[in-house]
Amino acid sequence: MRRTLLGLVTALALAAGSALVAAPAEAAQKPVTIKKITTRSIDWYGTALVKPSVKKAKKVKVLKKTLTVRQGGKVVRRNRTAVKLAPGTYRVSTRVVYRFKGKKRVATRAQTLLVRQGRCATLRDFRTLKSDPTFSPDVVGDSVAAVSAKLRTSGTGERYTPEELIALLELFKLAIDEPEFDALADQAIAEVKALQEQGVTELEDREYRACGGKITVFASFANGELMGAEDDSDLSFTVPSRVAVDRAMAALR
Repeated sequence: MRRTLLGLVTALALAAGSALVAAPAEAAQKPVTIKKITTRSIDWYGTALVKPSVKKAKKVKVLKKTLTVRQGGKVVRRNRTAVKLAPGTYRVSTRVVYRFKGKKRVATRAQTLLVRQGRCATLRDFRTLKSDPTFSPDVVGDSVAAVSAKLRTSGTGERYTPEELIALLELFKLAIDEPEFDALADQAIAEVKALQEQGVTELEDREYRACGGKITVFASFANGELMGAEDDSDLSFTVPSRVAVDRAMAALR
């Protein structure tokens, strides 16, 4: 009988132990968790925007989120809700003030952030641009997004309609009143009208500065499609000629 009782007690103990292992108590969720900051990559020009990122439990009210950024032991930004950082390595301290169960509390976390600079665009990248100088239906030029990706920078630009450009050229013809300029303007107006007949409703000029300014690329788009681009660096390489719109605008300058 002792063996039976001992065996029963042992079996019950093992069963109880197994149950405890199989169903451990769940860890209490933190009211606020500051998320990990990931490595950022930017264009040759520009900065990385960094903001505090947190995860909160139910019934938690976040009152304030700030960042303090140090580089090489020196504070470069203090108590900011967002920061813009150039390429480099930083120590970022996140501070979150929140209210939970009627009490005001604070959570902090210090992390290392690496902001990487994108690879510089080169002449080889420039040569990969695909343009459609005559807006032909048989050729598809690169989109604005494709050109930005190849040149590794978003660039800056100005959009206008064919009607706006024609009106501007006519105005300059009246103001300048020189036969040589009139001929250039008339040629540009004729080509813009030809684009209108092909369904072009929007023109755009964009400037891309790559390799720290060593390469500047000027590009023209029609309805978002690349018509032509040229590089004014010392490398002296150009892709197919730009549209007459740009030639006329250059003459105006």
